[in-house]
Amino acid sequence: EEFLENTKLELFQDQVFCFTPKGGLIALPRGATPIDFAYAVHTEVGDTCVGAKVNGRIMPLMTELKNGDEVEIIRSKAQVPPAAWESMVVTGKARSAIRRATKAAIRKQYSGLGVRILERTFERAGKKFTRDGLKPVMHRLARKDVEDVLAAVGRGELPSSDVLKAAFPDFKEDRAQASQKQRKEGWFNLRNAAGMLFQVPGRSSSRKSRGARHEEANAALPIRGLGGDLPVRFAPEGAVPGDRIVGIVQPGSGITIYPIQSPSLTAFDDQPERWIDVRWDIDETTHERFPARVSVTAINEPGSLAEIAGVVAANDANIHNLSMVRTASDFTEMLIDLEVWDLKHLNRLLSQLKENRSVSEARRVNG
Repeated sequence: EEFLENTKLELFQDQVFCFTPKGGLIALPRGATPIDFAYAVHTEVGDTCVGAKVNGRIMPLMTELKNGDEVEIIRSKAQVPPAAWESMVVTGKARSAIRRATKAAIRKQYSGLGVRILERTFERAGKKFTRDGLKPVMHRLARKDVEDVLAAVGRGELPSSDVLKAAFPDFKEDRAQASQKQRKEGWFNLRNAAGMLFQVPGRSSSRKSRGARHEEANAALPIRGLGGDLPVRFAPEGAVPGDRIVGIVQPGSGITIYPIQSPSLTAFDDQPERWIDVRWDIDETTHERFPARVSVTAINEPGSLAEIAGVVAANDANIHNLSMVRTASDFTEMLIDLEVWDLKHLNRLLSQLKENRSVSEARRVNG
């Protein structure tokens, strides 16, 4: 009998047994707190826990429970579990429930902010915003439900103007024609590079006479020995408005545009004479997409590629080229050459791809 008693004690030495006020028995790991106890009773009890009585006395929620303790949970419907609780609990159930409740609370805050942003945007457009009005246009916004749309607007992932256009496709915003900006001297356009300005190496930005400026305008602009209207193309990884960009002169073939973060630029570190200052000069009246390359790792199952293409299409982007880099039994890695409006558009699309159930990773490729 003594042997059996010792064996039982050894079996349960890593656990503590506590009681509810009604006599219910709750088994918990050693080191558990009243928060663990609350979540063991029910997730809702844990989410609304604001305090605890242990053996009739109010005790801190971080108190370590002992065998035979009677625990009464004090609750409030206004309570939201603090994220700090996650480091105070020892049970997996409590930890996952706290993480889930914290995420839901943050989402609710973003959703409320999204409502206010959309109400203001719709009011400026002379339209009335309602949640029900968004339900028929979910497919245009590539979101599962209205709450997803509101939270995305609140986080800044989805522009409120996109929601307005989805709800009222025929709506057109009246904008005053932007006045043509006066360019600093030394910057010029090329016909094959709409939306970009190039700076002549060594060209002074000081003020010159009208005659001198007129003479320069009629002359071919020299670029390190090359002149005329040069062909301009993007590097394989592309570049989009919002990127800092630089041009590299390719002797005999024109200028290649690289984003400043491209690792490929290290090959030209010792050739400074080939570098050209370039900046974006986008005309708001023209609609042109720009190239960007992304890597997407997706679950290898029927329909996953269609889902990815659907997300791209729903975000008003275009797939220019697609290639499979690596295919395994479970996952497929692919390189996709996209055409997007700008950096903000690209980041929003990547965010949408990451949220898709078929995608495990989506990132931009540089170099």
